[in-house]
Amino acid sequence: MEPTASEIRIDAAPLLRVYQDGRIERLLGTQTVPPGLDPKTNVESKDIVYSQETAQSVRIYVPGTVVTSAQKLPLLVYFHGGGFCIETAFSPMYSNYLNALVAEAKIVAVSVDYRRAPEHPIPAAYDDSWTALKWVASHYDGNGPEQWLNRYVDFENVYLSGDSAGANIAHHIAIKTSKEKLDGMNLVGIILTHPFFWGNEPVGDEVKNPAVRAKIEGIWRLASPTTSGSDDPLINPIDDQSFGSFLGCKRVLICVAENDLLKYRGWYYCEKLKNSGWDGEVEVMEAEGEDHVFHLSKPCCSNAVAKLKKVAEFMNRVLNCVLDDNMNNTQQFDSGLVMTTASMIRPKIFKTELMIEPDGRIKRLSGTENVPPGLDPKTNVESKDVLYSQEIAQSVRIYVPGTVVTSARKLPLLVYFHGGGFCIESAFSPTYHNYLNALVAEAKIVAVSVNYRRSPEHPLPAAYDDSWTALKWVASHYIGTGPEQWLNHYVDFENVYLSGDSAGANISHYLAVKITNEKLDCMNLVGIILTHPFFWGKEPVGDEVKKPAIRAKMDGIWRLAYPTTSGSDDPWINPIDDQSFGRFLGCKRVLVCVAEKDVMRHRGRYYCEKLKNSEWGGEVEMIEAQGEDHVFHLNKPNCPNAVAMLKKVAEFINQGKA
Repeated sequence: MEPTASEIRIDAAPLLRVYQDGRIERLLGTQTVPPGLDPKTNVESKDIVYSQETAQSVRIYVPGTVVTSAQKLPLLVYFHGGGFCIETAFSPMYSNYLNALVAEAKIVAVSVDYRRAPEHPIPAAYDDSWTALKWVASHYDGNGPEQWLNRYVDFENVYLSGDSAGANIAHHIAIKTSKEKLDGMNLVGIILTHPFFWGNEPVGDEVKNPAVRAKIEGIWRLASPTTSGSDDPLINPIDDQSFGSFLGCKRVLICVAENDLLKYRGWYYCEKLKNSGWDGEVEVMEAEGEDHVFHLSKPCCSNAVAKLKKVAEFMNRVLNCVLDDNMNNTQQFDSGLVMTTASMIRPKIFKTELMIEPDGRIKRLSGTENVPPGLDPKTNVESKDVLYSQEIAQSVRIYVPGTVVTSARKLPLLVYFHGGGFCIESAFSPTYHNYLNALVAEAKIVAVSVNYRRSPEHPLPAAYDDSWTALKWVASHYIGTGPEQWLNHYVDFENVYLSGDSAGANISHYLAVKITNEKLDCMNLVGIILTHPFFWGKEPVGDEVKKPAIRAKMDGIWRLAYPTTSGSDDPWINPIDDQSFGRFLGCKRVLVCVAEKDVMRHRGRYYCEKLKNSEWGGEVEMIEAQGEDHVFHLNKPNCPNAVAMLKKVAEFINQGKA
């Protein structure tokens, strides 16, 4: 007969049930598959007992190519998830995942089985995992009991990883390796996927529903009946005063999922780690639209495939740097905290996408398309590209309205700097080409759109330096004898404006300050137009977002562009709180454009407010597009708000004509 509900002592569905007679019924994770050669990946595996005392085993995976290569491979020691209660190292999910990861990353993996609660409550899982790691480390000199580990493993390149409860274990084992040295084994990094950490008090926007919080705590109490609760350092190590002090590695990758209740703990872990005094590098990658351990249940979905590639890249990046000193430049691309989805840096705020390959190559996945200059039949605006620096091989695209050649009157000049987080886009993309054709036709001006070197290949201040070089080149035409005839013939150098969107607006501000400090006497800067400017700071201003995840994301975009930055209060990204703000702004008119749904709109408002109260003495205007997001005018150029903004910018320029 089926057991009745009255016989159930603990109902922890969907994980397990404990009956009054002590029987345990696991509802998930009970199926196992044997080791062997996987025909799909050509990865071979076998099971080896690591502890006679507890009769626990590991499953070892090696790629098919390893036997033909003299090069030893990085080692990943993996701890499975399942709330410390279900699943094993031998389940189909973990076997499939590790076969795929070993094939992708070209590594050796050791998947650890450990005793599970409630039969073997915590700390059994931690104790077994430490015993397994010590057994693995005993092979460092090539004399251990298992030949695959003796022959194929580079013990200078060891990683720990796990998902959920396994990620919790990986963290604690990394701490233990620092306190109880394992000679001969160098722990490079840890990879924590959807880590099972918790706490009494919610962090960030973490769920506050008492029933949901009690359920998560209940899983922990099932695993650890003698626990002190959700602030037990085993489940909440992040609030420990020594957090980070003894983390025995220098690199950490945290994987979180947008719909996972535990995701805020992953973000909190990163934020606290950064501020703990630990001197390593931490990255976060968030899978949009996904839930807890989605990569195991949906291994073929695009986010799971991309996550697998990111983990492989994370491990191989350091390997490449060890094998070839010339590869060290790949490390600078990941300084600080970088918000990623899948295997790419993809800040939604900027619509940017780029991928850093293990060999350091940069692959941009958006903003790469270019269009040629020429006559635009829709606006009758003509454009051409001109080199402004032989040294760095960078050009500008110059735009003139069709009517300019029939008029003796010279026109205002707009020098424009494109956006893209300092990392993507160019002056020649369809987005900027179409926008400047439309603006030049509407305002009847000449425009110079500046291309500059981009991060991460050319980290800041390269973009600022190139933009200043371009501006000086433009100014060299003021007496009509410069190298470019369109600038000689058509520009009124008494009516010059600087403008840009996002990162380009940031550049425009700095050049307006630089013009004052390093005089360009030949050129009169009337005003600047800052569209959705990329400014930031450690402390929120106004009603600016306070979520640690989003603030870390913004900081990460900046750190990607400027790896040697001092952080979010670096004056390059937070000029507004500089004591001299406004004093040296080399114009008398400013227009700031913000968008209601843009997380940076408060910085634009703050810029206006501080400028009005500074020693500057000019006129500042601000317009806000209701219901719109960051750089909407480029993505939706024909929407009413974009058309209205274009007309406002044209009007602002023409109001200032001398």
